[in-house]
Amino acid sequence: MSFFQGLVLLVFCCLGHRHPDLVKDEITNWIHNYNLIYAQSYLEDVQADPDKYISLGISFSSIYMIVCVVYIYGAYTCNNMLMVFYILMELLRLIIISVLIATVLLLIKQNNMDIGMLIGASVAGGFLLLGMFYLWICAANLPIVINEMERDEQAAVINKLQQLLEANNPRVIPRGIDSIPFAAPPEDIVNRNIFIVPRQKDMKINNRMIAGPTVTKSYVYNFK
Repeated sequence: MSFFQGLVLLVFCCLGHRHPDLVKDEITNWIHNYNLIYAQSYLEDVQADPDKYISLGISFSSIYMIVCVVYIYGAYTCNNMLMVFYILMELLRLIIISVLIATVLLLIKQNNMDIGMLIGASVAGGFLLLGMFYLWICAANLPIVINEMERDEQAAVINKLQQLLEANNPRVIPRGIDSIPFAAPPEDIVNRNIFIVPRQKDMKINNRMIAGPTVTKSYVYNFK
């Protein structure tokens, strides 16, 4: 949309550059027929040398269109540096347009007693500025969104690399306290287990005690 606005301004400047006398006559009629309180001095300067101001308008509109194309390319390639020029230049243009709209509203108030027309012009100018500033905010937030997307992609890549490293190195033991598989038992449990006798040994000792002592029988041999 900004590109087409610059194109329209370029067309009007080119037409004015081809007919500078017509521009002088129109400015003269405005000065004599209307009460141009704040804008009269500026219009008189333009009337004195219209070619200079028209050339400035052509140069500004041409540079603005180039900056718009650069911004589109920067948005397509996600290059934030290429978008900074458009954001700053668009802010400057919006400030100039705001001053022009305020000046036009003052001129309408001075030269027209119709309150309805003044209210309609104020509402139209307000909505126009609101929409243009909204579009500028959207364009200015695009580099921020790109930076957030890049951070999310970097975080996803880091997590993926960590998963791959853990899969390739299964011997790595996590540092969590609850996840240590070979933790040493507490000291009191070790001390209690010292005096525990296995059950199988108890059974053998009891069996021997029940059977009683074994008696060995002596044999006497007579050698005759």
